[in-house]
Amino acid sequence: MAKRGGNGPAPELSTRTVVLGVICAVLLAVGSWAIDTYGGQGILPDWSELYESFGLESPAPDLQTPQEGQATVTFLDVGQGDSVLISSGGEYCLIDAGTQQSADTLVEDLWAGGVQTLDLLVMTHPHADHIGGMDDVLENFEVETLLLPDLSASDTESGLLGRVLQAAEKTGTPCVQAELGWQQTVGEGTLTVLYTGLMPDDKEDVNLNDTSLCLRYELGQFSYLCTGDAEADAEEELILTSGGSLSSTLFKAGHHGSSTSNTQALLSLVRPQVAVVSCGLDNEYGHPHAEVMDRFAQNGITVYRTDEQGTVTVTGQADGSWRVQTSSVQTEEPLAPAA
Repeated sequence: MAKRGGNGPAPELSTRTVVLGVICAVLLAVGSWAIDTYGGQGILPDWSELYESFGLESPAPDLQTPQEGQATVTFLDVGQGDSVLISSGGEYCLIDAGTQQSADTLVEDLWAGGVQTLDLLVMTHPHADHIGGMDDVLENFEVETLLLPDLSASDTESGLLGRVLQAAEKTGTPCVQAELGWQQTVGEGTLTVLYTGLMPDDKEDVNLNDTSLCLRYELGQFSYLCTGDAEADAEEELILTSGGSLSSTLFKAGHHGSSTSNTQALLSLVRPQVAVVSCGLDNEYGHPHAEVMDRFAQNGITVYRTDEQGTVTVTGQADGSWRVQTSSVQTEEPLAPAA
């Protein structure tokens, strides 16, 4: 009796197998959509909880949910760019939206962290490493207000900025141009515009870094200062405008830790306990610059870096105490006492 050859045609899949495969794919797609849209509400887990239940490490940063009397300031790892999420009392404010290359990851991280609505989206200035993912954010989340800097020296019709403004119009997002002293509550704290940027009379001479909005978030004795990419001239104007109200627990290193920013004059007034540098690993600009890191050390400032430690989350309490968690090392610093 001849043996059956091993090289004959493979048996065709049964109709039942195909149908079951299609059903499974549809169920997975519906389940994924449900978790993205409603995860964390009621009995439906979010992605972080789902990963944890199976003993797996979540690929997204752990966006901490602050307790009563707390706020979290999360410096998302978006490479050579900026994107900072402030959360308190179930409300969210996103300051800048990283690069185009990090846009998909940014949206996924926010979804995975349970963010569905942004009470405030802030554009500090219209450079690509700050607004690269902003149109994606507008298209994927309900945004209550988009806060804008002075854009009079920028092309608002084309390029990335044009896409952001078109997305805002398409989604019906209200746009507000920032004014000195403008405020909005975010949970239990308040975000205040301290400076609206340096705009010369001759728009051709404008340095867009110096048009950056400078913002301060305050919850009790805890506070966070963001100066965007403001350079030395704008920092000097910020000091003249708001020097008496700059003292802050937490400081985002200006311009990714560049020596064009982070002057001693500013640091002497801010007196931060901790600073976070948002930059890409081995970036072409050499950020953060060694002299800035030395200056931070000389001022006794604890420094964290997204290029080395991934997403950095600072949890501040109303009594001024704070703690830090990073995504690259799954350990949490002990609570630091108020200064």
